[in-house]
Amino acid sequence: MTIRKSAASIALAATTAVLITSCSAGGSKAAAKGPQTKPIANAASSIDKSTWPHATPTAGLAKGLSLPLEAYMESYQDTVALDNAQRHLEATCMAGYGFHVTFPPAGQTPPPSADDSNMPRRYGITDRALAQKYGYGLPDGMQHQQGTRMPKLTKAQIEVLTGRTGIRHSPADPAPAKAPSTYQGKSIHKDGCAGWADDQLGTRNMNLSQVSRLDGESLTRSQQTPAVRNAITAWSKCMGGKGYTVDSPYHADRIAPHAEGSPSKTEIAVAVTDIDCKKSTDLVRIWFTEDSRIQKQQIKDHQSELDALRTRRIHAVDAAHHALNG
Repeated sequence: MTIRKSAASIALAATTAVLITSCSAGGSKAAAKGPQTKPIANAASSIDKSTWPHATPTAGLAKGLSLPLEAYMESYQDTVALDNAQRHLEATCMAGYGFHVTFPPAGQTPPPSADDSNMPRRYGITDRALAQKYGYGLPDGMQHQQGTRMPKLTKAQIEVLTGRTGIRHSPADPAPAKAPSTYQGKSIHKDGCAGWADDQLGTRNMNLSQVSRLDGESLTRSQQTPAVRNAITAWSKCMGGKGYTVDSPYHADRIAPHAEGSPSKTEIAVAVTDIDCKKSTDLVRIWFTEDSRIQKQQIKDHQSELDALRTRRIHAVDAAHHALNG
């Protein structure tokens, strides 16, 4: 969801991530007019939040379920606040160099789940109503998101924003050379305005990958527990009784692969049977119980580190709201 978490946060350093989110090619030219008053905050108020994922699932077999490690994860709401504050601070900083760039607000392309736990589909699909309509696919609004279009920046603007002479699009790309130390006689911040914004929010080098790693580890370990293995076996037998041979909920979508557009009747039939068998075998509750048990122990084993990460994240989000609202 954000550079501070998930796969992207593990792979990319803070500066590189800002380049990708705030300077990608395409979109409109930088605004020629002077800086607006809180442009991000004003634009963000018009974003449709009804499509944002709920903190916990509100329907299906995973309804109301929340794992212990989710308390340490960055929620989508926090991601949007941090991204908007970052963009607002970057624009404010660049205005000090005579560049008046308007970045679009975050929150326009919400993900299917609110955080890295991916609870709605952590144990496979769980919402029967969605399965009846989309099979194993996602709702229409999440199928063809265009992404947020960023303004195209000049070489000088990139240097002031990043402190580098170009954009690094992936970890495999060599790091661009450092930009000159000044622009028209004014010193450029360490890592440019993006680095300055990080410092204002306290997000420089903030890395939540430890939380994501533990979360993935608990899912893998829970799948190997006797209780979950027995439940999966029972689910597999239930599916077999309906004419579908499959050994894992993660392989069920291979029976009738999802295709772009409307799902086939076969896909919908498999998806609905998948969920009905999960319900009859109590698979989701059993798996969640084992997953939760493992995570509680993980938290005990890493308590001080996790608490420090959560405290830093909370402070950063508070700083973001202050930057946006004053």
